[in-house]
Amino acid sequence: MINAAYAAETVTVFAPAKLNLFLHVLGRRADGYHDLESLFVFLDIGDRLQFETPDSAAADASAGDLVLDPDPGIPREQNLIWRALAWVRAVEPRLPQPRIRVEKALPMQAGLGGGSADAAAVVHWAEGLFPSGDFRSAVAGLGADLPPAMDQRARIWRGTGDVAGDPVAGLAGTPVLLLKPEGGVSTAACFQRLSLGRAAAVSDFSGPPRAWLPSTRNDLEAPARDLNPDIGVALDVLAGVAGEPWLVRMTGSGSTCFALYNEKGPRDAALEAVQRRFPGWWSAAAEIL
Repeated sequence: MINAAYAAETVTVFAPAKLNLFLHVLGRRADGYHDLESLFVFLDIGDRLQFETPDSAAADASAGDLVLDPDPGIPREQNLIWRALAWVRAVEPRLPQPRIRVEKALPMQAGLGGGSADAAAVVHWAEGLFPSGDFRSAVAGLGADLPPAMDQRARIWRGTGDVAGDPVAGLAGTPVLLLKPEGGVSTAACFQRLSLGRAAAVSDFSGPPRAWLPSTRNDLEAPARDLNPDIGVALDVLAGVAGEPWLVRMTGSGSTCFALYNEKGPRDAALEAVQRRFPGWWSAAAEIL
């Protein structure tokens, strides 16, 4: 049954950026995918999607549009927002075809999960209209980051990114500095360059995350640095700026790098420093949700 009150509104859904605080590649599977182990957290910055539902008495409910600002120039058939909308409407044909306006805050090929977060926002919109619909299963095949993006909790994920582990407490409110060099990195190319064979550094993730996070790693960092040497520059800069971040790492397959701080003041000072040094690079301050 449709949630009529929800349908009558113009609904805005926040699509938060994600970080992989660590990313262990445990091996290659028979199906060609890789077994992973990764801590996903979500940030208070991200895209915003506005769903304008047409009034069936005044508009053709099958008519819709997708407006992105700024427009990254992705063909509609490749855009995860449009693909997610088609898949959730296949599950529930009574879903309207909305006009979707997207305020893009996250850069592409950044390792911040922007496309997956936007697709997850479509699912959250559909769930608001039809709470009993099984939309999450329908869109799971759109990408490995979809299950974490729909969950939006600090949690360790395994398998190909589809097996949820226990939530991780103690990170909410952590100040974060983000720095993305120019140019992205192909995830497929990172995996092609990856040398497997390392075991996970940590088997016990109990206790305060700060105690065990430094002994973890991102296994895609080395191949990403080979593909885009500016990633190494970004990591060195973040590790060397004042304020003493307690963790500096690359997220996902890059190219965004991040630094975690104890307080906002040193993080903000570091942001000003990197913006002066790299005015053409994307950078931002955030907090973990």
